[in-house]
Amino acid sequence: MESLWNQLDQFTDAPTKQMLQALVKRKQKFEQYAAQCRRWRWTSLICLGLLCLMIMIKSPAPQLVLQEMLSRTFYLFWMMATAFAYCTSYYFKKKEDKAEGDFHKLRCEIIQKSTDLWPQPDKWKARESVFQMMKHKYDINLYFESK
Repeated sequence: MESLWNQLDQFTDAPTKQMLQALVKRKQKFEQYAAQCRRWRWTSLICLGLLCLMIMIKSPAPQLVLQEMLSRTFYLFWMMATAFAYCTSYYFKKKEDKAEGDFHKLRCEIIQKSTDLWPQPDKWKARESVFQMMKHKYDINLYFESK
């Protein structure tokens, strides 16, 4: 990856290169939070499904389900694990939304300031290759501001 950034020296100046590197870092941070959120959502869904399945299998009568759940510590532990997984997924969703907002703000800032970042006509043509590299290598669209 370092050689890729060294290739950008001919197309960009140091501040622009730092902005692009910060953009890539924010994109990676956003993707990490999104993966964590998905993982914890699936965990909470599986925990809830297993809890319901265990209750249906082990419960002697439908009227005694609540009594059965509250009297056995295993069910209480499983309910707490499900609640923990859900709360953790909620936490990572908030982090994901914040990271996405930060990423999108910086991406829009680069798009809006592209005339200042590549002022000369020959550099303006080099901008196209930088944008293509960011699109193909990191899946970051710098052509339009829409998400």
